[in-house]
Amino acid sequence: MFADNFKISLRQIRRLFILDIFGMSSLVLPGIFSAMTGADGIFCLLLGAAAGAVLLWLMGVNIKHIEDDYYGYMKDTAGQIIADVFMVFYFLYFVTLSGYVVYELTALTLSWLLPEGSFAGVSIVLLLLAVYGSVRGIEGRARVYEIIFWFLGVPLLIMLFFAIPEVNTAYWTPIAASGGPQLIRGGTSVLIFLLPFSAMLFLVPFCRKPEKMASCGRQALFVAVGLNGIIYLILLGAFGQNAMGVLERPILTLMGMINLPGGFFTRQDVLMTAVWFFALFALLNTGVFQGTLILKELCHESKHHYCLYAVAVAAFFIGKGLAEHRFLADIYEIYQSFIALPGMFLILLLLLLLYQVRTGNRSRKGAASSEEE
Repeated sequence: MFADNFKISLRQIRRLFILDIFGMSSLVLPGIFSAMTGADGIFCLLLGAAAGAVLLWLMGVNIKHIEDDYYGYMKDTAGQIIADVFMVFYFLYFVTLSGYVVYELTALTLSWLLPEGSFAGVSIVLLLLAVYGSVRGIEGRARVYEIIFWFLGVPLLIMLFFAIPEVNTAYWTPIAASGGPQLIRGGTSVLIFLLPFSAMLFLVPFCRKPEKMASCGRQALFVAVGLNGIIYLILLGAFGQNAMGVLERPILTLMGMINLPGGFFTRQDVLMTAVWFFALFALLNTGVFQGTLILKELCHESKHHYCLYAVAVAAFFIGKGLAEHRFLADIYEIYQSFIALPGMFLILLLLLLLYQVRTGNRSRKGAASSEEE
C-alpha cells in the first residue's frame, strides 16, 4: 500500500491540504461572516475560492518550470540575492503561521479537552509532537493522515446531516444586501486561509507527480470551501446572525446541540473536537515542516535538527505572545492582509515574468548562434 521512497502521492497531498485548509477556516470564518447580511458569506466564499484558484494556477505554471526544487528555481530565475529574500518571506509566513496555530490549537485544547491545563504546558507538548512528526518526514505524516482522514470526515458529515433539522432558513435572508466593501473584506479573509497552499511549491521534490499538484490543490480547494459553505449555512440557520457572532467557536457549540438518535452520546461536542484538533495539528505540522525546510536551505544545514528546534521555539513564543497580548493578534492580521497575501501573488508573478525574459533571451541567443554558423 505504501512505498518507502520518501515520496508522497497526489491523494495524500490532497487530503493533507483539505485538513490544513478546513480546520482553521471552519473555526474562524463563521465569526467573520456574522457581520454580513443574511447568507452573504456564501458570496465571500465564492470570491475567495475564485482568487484561490488563480493563486493555484500561478503555482501550477511555476511548478512546471521547476527542475529540482523551488529554491533552485528561484535562484536560476531571479538570482541568489532575490531568491534569498523570497525564502525569508516564505520562512516568516510559515513560522508565524505555526505560532498562530499553536495559539488556536492550545486555546481549543484548554477550552474543550483539558480545562485544567496551562497554556505553556499544552503548547510545548503540541510542539514536541510536531517536531517528532517533522523528524519522521513528510511521508510518515502523510501516511498517518491518510489513514485517519475518513475517521475524521465520516463523523463530521454524519453530525452535519443530523444538524439539518436545527436550521431555520429564514435566517438566510435577506440575500445580496451587504455592501461591496464588506464582500471584498470577507473574500480577502477566505483567501488568507487558503495561503497554506503555498506549501505546495516546496513539495515538488517529495511528490511522485509534481506536474499534477496544482490540479490536486484545486480539488482540495473545492472540498474545503464546499464544507465551509455547508457549515456556514447550517450555523446561520441554527443560531442566526447575531448569536453566531457572539459565540467563540460556533461550530463546536453546534456539535453539542445536535440530537443523535438513541441518545448514545451526551457530550458529542467533546468527541467532535477531535476533528478540529487533528485538522489544526496537521496545519501546525505543515507550518513547522515548511519553516524548517526553508531555514535549512538558507543555513545550508543537512545533518542536524537545529533549524527544526529554532522554528519550534519561535512558534512557541509567537503563540504565547498572541495569547497574552491582543495587539499582537491585530498586528498578525495586518501582516496577513497587507504583506503575506499580496506577497504570495507578487512573487509568483515576478518569477513567471523573469522566467519568460530569461527563456526569451536564451532563444534569441540560440537563434543568433545558428545564424552565425
